[in-house]
Amino acid sequence: MSTRFEAATFTGALGDGRSAASRSCEVRLAAHGLEVRPEPEARWRLWPYHQLHAGVPLHADAPDVLLSLKPAGAETLFVAHAGFVRELLARAPTLSAGRQRWQGLKPGLAVAASVLALSLGVWTLDLHPAQAVARAMPQKTRQALGRNVVEAVAREHKPCRAPAARAALDRLTRRLAAAASSTPLEVHVEVLDWPLVNAFAAPGGQIILTRGLIEQAASPDEVAGVLAHELGHALELHPESGIVRALGLGAASQLLLAGSSGTISNIGVVLAHLRYTRLAEREADAHALRILKGAGIASKGLGDFFERLEGKRPFRPAGKGSRPPALEVLRTHPSTPERIARVRAEPPYPATPALSAADWQALRDACGRAAPPPAPPRPAAGDADRDIAEASKALEANPDDLAALQRRARAYAGKRQHELAAADLTRALALAPGDAGLHVARGLAHQSLRRYEAALADFDAAVRLAPGHAAARNGRGNANRALKRYEAALTDFDELIRNHPGYAAGYYNRALVHLDQQRQEDAVRDFTAAIAADKDYAGAYTQRGLLREKAGEREQAVADFRAALAAPAKYESGAWAHRTARARLAALGIAAP
Repeated sequence: MSTRFEAATFTGALGDGRSAASRSCEVRLAAHGLEVRPEPEARWRLWPYHQLHAGVPLHADAPDVLLSLKPAGAETLFVAHAGFVRELLARAPTLSAGRQRWQGLKPGLAVAASVLALSLGVWTLDLHPAQAVARAMPQKTRQALGRNVVEAVAREHKPCRAPAARAALDRLTRRLAAAASSTPLEVHVEVLDWPLVNAFAAPGGQIILTRGLIEQAASPDEVAGVLAHELGHALELHPESGIVRALGLGAASQLLLAGSSGTISNIGVVLAHLRYTRLAEREADAHALRILKGAGIASKGLGDFFERLEGKRPFRPAGKGSRPPALEVLRTHPSTPERIARVRAEPPYPATPALSAADWQALRDACGRAAPPPAPPRPAAGDADRDIAEASKALEANPDDLAALQRRARAYAGKRQHELAAADLTRALALAPGDAGLHVARGLAHQSLRRYEAALADFDAAVRLAPGHAAARNGRGNANRALKRYEAALTDFDELIRNHPGYAAGYYNRALVHLDQQRQEDAVRDFTAAIAADKDYAGAYTQRGLLREKAGEREQAVADFRAALAAPAKYESGAWAHRTARARLAALGIAAP
């Protein structure tokens, strides 16, 4: 007879044991061992219970666990879920604190003595063992360990070191560090080209900030709030304590005695996926509020960031399903309503922006301005029918299959069955209300059905969740234009072009607003900019040709119409552009190519 947990699927991180690289994976508790399926593999691997090894004995209330396979398995499995640990101990009791021998201690009196001394320190000071080891660790060891962590993670995700961004970040870091401690505090923040929305503190005052988090932030005050929170973790030695807790007292004792950090290769995986206790988060929050006030930076940014991420938390039964990478920050830094309320309760105080406008733009461009991803091609009719059939079958087995709902919605949209697409996207949003992409997709469906107010509501939600989302800004601009709210539309397109200067459709759609306002010269300028961004933009050639024909510039108009016909019809306006260009050439007595 199976228990309810045997069928449950947990999310984990599978490390290779040699670097900080890890892959998301699904984990199940089966009869004879853990079943592990790394993404994107289809095959489940078996980790037998009797071969499991944990760096530290487990307690039933442990929030997470780092596992490997005996006798010398290189891979590591990290799972952060208290229910998982409890059920694992029921199947593998040798991992429990009462049964497991502590592994990883070197033979010899030196290490034995160190463990004894640490244990006495724990008893005397009433500390958690991990805290005792972290406090006893030499500062040079902490710093070396932190540098190794950053270097290991940076091998997988390129550091972003544009000079202007580096200077802006250093100014912000110095401002926060000066408010954090009355004594000089050595802090270094590294930005990595990583779409994951996260920031985490490594030992020795090293902090990693991801491109995804900077893109998600709506203001420099939000980034400052997150950095202040991570400084709080650093001040309390939470990263060091987390490493000790995950890897075991023996390994940490070796670090303490030898002062070496080069032998533990999976620390980056541990830190990137570590979940702190509620007490640790409260401590970091308290430090963050104190630091922000001392630095004269409004705490509202921290509250805004937590609030938006709280809205991104998808509803899902406990322990089931996978978590989109962009939501990892919610697991490692849970933004509960109580924490948001604590930030909102802060009384006002004099504050100035965390960064100047120029510094904020430099930080946002730290990893370069990435071109927005191209829109996915419409599936062919046969492909769409197959996708609908396969997704429908999957949904019969599991009505809450988010991937199947998205797949079927895309197929319906490809067949222009927008009502059905909107219905599937509504179901998907009930499962993942904080997914900006789902709001954009439903907004586009509403827009195709001429339900512009409903479309605008979805695009508004998407922009709140992801201020830098190009398609959300573009969609909202188009919805505002359809509702004849031209100034609002121009504001959206201006912001879109500022953040994504290579987004050709932004120029094209802004030009259409200029046409609505009878500003032909501005329209020509934007159609030209759209062509500069994409030389195959048929719609932009035709629109510019019409304006040139109207202005009496016959030769330039003919050249534009010919260019439109030579370009592929790859945008929504493509078919119209070809049809209109051909008709205008005929009216001008020119043979179409």
